[in-house]
Amino acid sequence: MKKFAALLALSVGMLLYGCGNGQASEEQDVLISKEKAAAEGNQEVSESEGTDSSENITETKTPEDANEETEGKGDTLVVQGGPYGQISISLPEGWEAKTCPVDDGSLVNGMYGIRFYPEAAVEGGIELSYIDFFGVCGTGLSEETAVIAGSKASIGTYDGHAYWDFISFQEEYEGIVALTCSVDGWWSEYGSQAMEILNTLSFDRTIKEGGAYVYSKDSEIDEIALQLSLKNISPTGATLVFNQYDKNAPTGELEFGEEYALEQLKDGEWVELPGPVEGSEHENYAFNDVAYLIKAGEKSEKEIDWEWLHGPLPPGEYRIKKTVHDFRGTGDFDEYTVYGQFILN
Repeated sequence: MKKFAALLALSVGMLLYGCGNGQASEEQDVLISKEKAAAEGNQEVSESEGTDSSENITETKTPEDANEETEGKGDTLVVQGGPYGQISISLPEGWEAKTCPVDDGSLVNGMYGIRFYPEAAVEGGIELSYIDFFGVCGTGLSEETAVIAGSKASIGTYDGHAYWDFISFQEEYEGIVALTCSVDGWWSEYGSQAMEILNTLSFDRTIKEGGAYVYSKDSEIDEIALQLSLKNISPTGATLVFNQYDKNAPTGELEFGEEYALEQLKDGEWVELPGPVEGSEHENYAFNDVAYLIKAGEKSEKEIDWEWLHGPLPPGEYRIKKTVHDFRGTGDFDEYTVYGQFILN
């Protein structure tokens, strides 16, 4: 929980995707565009150097080959926007997808993205998402490099099975990661099509939308095992999420009030936003003197509206400053400061 991250290890290799995981709602509506479009800009998948486990992913295709294969098939364009760029792929007939926006909760790993799978598949699929930090570990891992959708990518496979476990894109597509889950039953039949779909990937960093929480070391207080994050971020407010992950760490009860400060990153430095303009109805504002309890070993949420104080925030990088007390009794407490960093587009 140190970052909004994915850590892929052999012991959890089968738990990376939402099939069978309570976070992934299989009843979620399929949010795919009905626009019919031939796959644009199909790129070469280069011959990769690696182990025998790469047999399904090293076939070289020219753009002409790709165009011939997709021409006239009525592929469906699937698009998911987000704060770091727009992700899109082209699906042929016989495949389905679900889009997963920020804070949707259906992704096992990543901030936002697309999950796709063959219509005929009983279970399993591929999760394609933006992850701001991705690391791998564990024994039995082999990696190789390929070019997919025109971007260099690292392909990782555990224990030499026939399908890959992850593809981590680099260069202009850095941050995009594809993960497989429970694909054993259909990979031999559909694996090559899955790679063709990934070869239609586009990640447009010029098209950004919405807000997102950004992990920083100031978001966490080790002494009381507390992390502050945000969700449902908009120009007018957000939901604060206090995650107390070790109930034995505090010496008393953790509490916070309504008071806060907003800071914006300008020229590499954090600058506190001014209060209401002189003469406004909130010129002489004051925060209510209340205390909210952070539940031990659980997550506690609090909605916050800053529009009344600062107006709608323009695009930029921000952080909210909150004071937390480890309260043991009247006059007996420790005070901590925690920050929740976020971006707005």
